[in-house]
Amino acid sequence: MSALPWLAAALVVVGAYPASRFVRRSWRFRATATVIAVVAGQIAGLLLVLLGVLLLPRPDLTGAGWFVLLLAATVLPLAIGDLLQSTDRRAIRAVIAGLAAVLTLGAIGLAAVPATAQPVVAGHAVPVTAKTLADGYQLAVRIPPTASGFAARDAHLFVPPGWLRDPSATRPVVEMMMGQPGNPTLGATLDALHSLGDDRLNQAPFVLVVDQLGAVDKNPPCADTSGGKLVTYLSNDVPAWIDANLPASHDRTQRVIAGFSHGGECAAYLGALFPQQWGAVVDVSGPDKPGEYRPAATRDRYFGGDQVAYEKTWPANVLSAHDYPEPVVGIFVTGEEDAKFRPQVEATATAAEDAGWKVTYWAVPGEGHSGPTLTKGLETAYNQLIGSWLKTGATGSGDRFLCAADQTARACGVTQAAAVAGTVAIVDLSALAVFLVVALALFFARRGAALRGPRASVEE
Repeated sequence: MSALPWLAAALVVVGAYPASRFVRRSWRFRATATVIAVVAGQIAGLLLVLLGVLLLPRPDLTGAGWFVLLLAATVLPLAIGDLLQSTDRRAIRAVIAGLAAVLTLGAIGLAAVPATAQPVVAGHAVPVTAKTLADGYQLAVRIPPTASGFAARDAHLFVPPGWLRDPSATRPVVEMMMGQPGNPTLGATLDALHSLGDDRLNQAPFVLVVDQLGAVDKNPPCADTSGGKLVTYLSNDVPAWIDANLPASHDRTQRVIAGFSHGGECAAYLGALFPQQWGAVVDVSGPDKPGEYRPAATRDRYFGGDQVAYEKTWPANVLSAHDYPEPVVGIFVTGEEDAKFRPQVEATATAAEDAGWKVTYWAVPGEGHSGPTLTKGLETAYNQLIGSWLKTGATGSGDRFLCAADQTARACGVTQAAAVAGTVAIVDLSALAVFLVVALALFFARRGAALRGPRASVEE
């Protein structure tokens, strides 16, 4: 739980005593000094809010902190006014005023901390604009092959808009691989996420599309071979980079390995081999083995002709050789018209189901081994995964207090400041109305008493 509600509660407790004394003085029309102090405090509070909106990098993240600041700007002047107008027990009044001052400083500090946040991902400051808050942000990143030495091309990262609204939170992360020939780009990922609507887009994970090929014309198997240490790169170097550079959750149920075609086979293999690392696997149109179109040549070139070593990299064989005590989600998608790869995807999905995975399988009607199959497959996968993460609280919409989804940080801060100013006006006008009603009631009561007094003496 945030410290802000506790601080607000402490302010209410500390302010209760000077507030009660202020009410008693107001009843006797002897609270002028305290009224001046409270009005001055509220003006100072509003000025602090205005300065915060104008100067802080992310005023939209302060949220309810502005109202706690307003509470502090009322309690402290009440305590000071009580101290100034009291002649007895001044030591107690001074202690209360001191506590109110300390809590006020705390309110200023707590309000400022989130408002100084600048979203930074992988060493890049992410701009917070109407566009990035609506569509998210994408950038190219270099992942050093520290353990593998694999010469990968730059990866591409999608930063979800929901995280930009609350950069203090962590998010699930998807490690994605495209097919061969292909490039590690975000096109299909963005198409799939945007097709799900704004709500799902806000709740999306980080998606890192990595290169498992090395070049557009290369086709290494998803294994540690002479073609490159892909397993080490994808299961060691990439996750290490994610942990060091992204605000990503370390919960395995919020880590996903995904891919299309060559990348789909690789995702199924890695997910089967490292169930402790990834809690979900997305395989779209993935073959059932590396280099399936020329298996003998692949075996001889990359595995030294060792058939046993080669078959150990087939996803179905890995699945049958391992136990999975922790649940693994497997999402397998293929084109209904994909005569070559559909049977292979079905075979891998069946092996995953036999191994105890929670399997979803879908053959996209009317599609083959194509881009539409990939986009629709990712739509299915993200819709299912985001829905499950929402149930566990792993992700959220990132809505900002009182603000519209497409408002910039500054515009959102202005909205919050206007709400604070409006609250001050309502409270002050309400207090003034009560004061006037009480004053009129006392006036007529006293006038009535004065009129009744002479009449009673005459009758006597």
